[in-house]
Amino acid sequence: MPSRKIEDCVPDLQNLIYAFTARMAKADLPFIITCTARTVREQIALYAQGREKLEQTNYLRKLAGLPAVSFQENTRKVTWTLQSAHLIDLDDNVRGNDKSRAFDIVINRNGKPCWDVKVDVNEDGIPDYEEAGKIAESVGLVWGGRWKTPDLPHFQLG
Repeated sequence: MPSRKIEDCVPDLQNLIYAFTARMAKADLPFIITCTARTVREQIALYAQGREKLEQTNYLRKLAGLPAVSFQENTRKVTWTLQSAHLIDLDDNVRGNDKSRAFDIVINRNGKPCWDVKVDVNEDGIPDYEEAGKIAESVGLVWGGRWKTPDLPHFQLG
C-alpha cells in the first residue's frame, strides 16, 4: 500500500510538511496525508485506473498489493503520470531516490475525508484546496493545482 509516513519523504520535504501542517492548523484547515511514497508497481496500477479495462487494472493492483476496485472506481483516473515524485524504489543508484519528493492530502470535514474541491470547512469564503495550495506555496512547496491538468491535493518539492 502507498505510504502515508512523513519519514518516507526526503528530509527537505519533511521540513516543509511540518511548516505546511502548522500553517494549515493556524488557518483551521484539518487534513490528512493520503500518500507520501509509492513503489513503481503501485504507480503503474494507479495509472491503469481509468485507462485500462477493469480486469487489467485489478490484475496490476493485485501485483502491487493493492485491493481491487469496482467498475465505477475504474471509470476515473487517479494519477496523470508514470513519472511521479512519489516514487521511492527507483533502480538508478541515486541514493536520494529512495525517498519521496511529494505528498497528497484530503481535507477533513466533520472527521471525514472530503474531496469536494469547493469545500470551505473553515467558512472563510475561500475553497479549502485553494487555500491549502496558497499555504503550500508560501512555505516553498509546488502545488499541483497550478498545473495544466490541476491536481489540487498534490504537493511536492520544486
